[in-house]
Amino acid sequence: MGKAHVLAICVPAQGHVIPLMEFSVSLAKHGIKITFVNSESAHKLVVNASSDTKDDDIALVSIPDGDQPEILKQVIENINATDGDNKITCVLADPGLSWAMEVADEMKIRRAILSPFAATLLVLKSSIPKLIQDGIIGEDGTPTKKKTVLLSPTIPAIETSHFSWICYSNSELLKFWLFEYALRCNKSMKLADKILCNSNYDLEPAAFEMNPKILPIGPLLTSNQQTGNFWAEDSSCLKWLDQQATKSVIYVAFGSATTFDQDQFQEFAMALELCNRPFIWVVRPGFVEKQSEAYPEGFEERVGGRGLVISWAPQQKVLEHSSIACFLTHCGWNSTMESLINGVPLLCWPFISEQVHNHNYICNVWMVGLGFNRDGVGGLNIARQEIQNKLEELLGNEKYRENALDLKEKLRNSIKQGGCSYSNFISFVEWLKEEE
Repeated sequence: MGKAHVLAICVPAQGHVIPLMEFSVSLAKHGIKITFVNSESAHKLVVNASSDTKDDDIALVSIPDGDQPEILKQVIENINATDGDNKITCVLADPGLSWAMEVADEMKIRRAILSPFAATLLVLKSSIPKLIQDGIIGEDGTPTKKKTVLLSPTIPAIETSHFSWICYSNSELLKFWLFEYALRCNKSMKLADKILCNSNYDLEPAAFEMNPKILPIGPLLTSNQQTGNFWAEDSSCLKWLDQQATKSVIYVAFGSATTFDQDQFQEFAMALELCNRPFIWVVRPGFVEKQSEAYPEGFEERVGGRGLVISWAPQQKVLEHSSIACFLTHCGWNSTMESLINGVPLLCWPFISEQVHNHNYICNVWMVGLGFNRDGVGGLNIARQEIQNKLEELLGNEKYRENALDLKEKLRNSIKQGGCSYSNFISFVEWLKEEE
């Protein structure tokens, strides 16, 4: 009998690849063999950005972009034919890849999904049939009227305009894709033997009570091995942080997909200048058009040594650094979890999908951050004075950091031996190693 062998596959987006890769690294450390399948486009980015560190128990494989059930089936059959002692024993997929669950089901292989977003979002998605039945949304997911929905007495009310497949998107194509993704998640949950979530009982207890099949195994921490980054990390910022005062630096990163137009980019740059505090600002390729010309005239000279602009950061290492005062973020779930596990308060600027939901928890439930008042067309333009004022408010009130540090202790205890997330992880490893 060979090792348990997991085929891991996810949506080819940075926020989905990183947690599945990190989870795969953790499984490999417990003697599980991993074949990590990415789309060709994502595979190239990950390989180009990765270090030379190799793991014999993690094989990186690519398949053509798009839904490829027949090709995935062929990959599994080829592995089983050539590595008879280590046949694929489980398919671990992003919940949006219901077709991967269907392939595993057809081939009589164990099935698990790992949600890269909050458990409450899984509960919301599974409520779609009832939301349609109750006339709250149409068959296409569009809200029929403005109202709030209470999934449970202990889950914060969600405005229908803030549903993950609706909020802040003016693109009908994007709304369609996000709603399709939600429906696919529901299919995956029905087919999966195990539903895992990069979350924690202390963050969303009501969601786990509503669906006890969802098992929290987070926060997943980015390791020093393969992390699934699409861009090479600029670690020089860590030396720069070593030279800054404790809790003095504003860390700014808006994830892998957010974009600014030039007016908002310049307005934000001026806000950082007005704050007169040290900052690290991650401006990845494609964040703004004509990037070299986008900064306000003289900006780089005026901020001098107190401002550092880089293309991509080793975010986990940055957030655990003692010099970080706060995190100005788009509220992606990975970024939120990485901030909480390090006790760093957040300033929230959500853009699309589940980010508004995460913002609600950060500001109104966990009380570890603040949001902005929006005053522009489509709710996307935020003035420099508003940014400056909220930064000063966040950094001037110690309660936000105290709350964040309290959550940090709970989250770190949960991933230690004996903690809930640790126990769920070990139970999953033992399940993978069981002989059928």
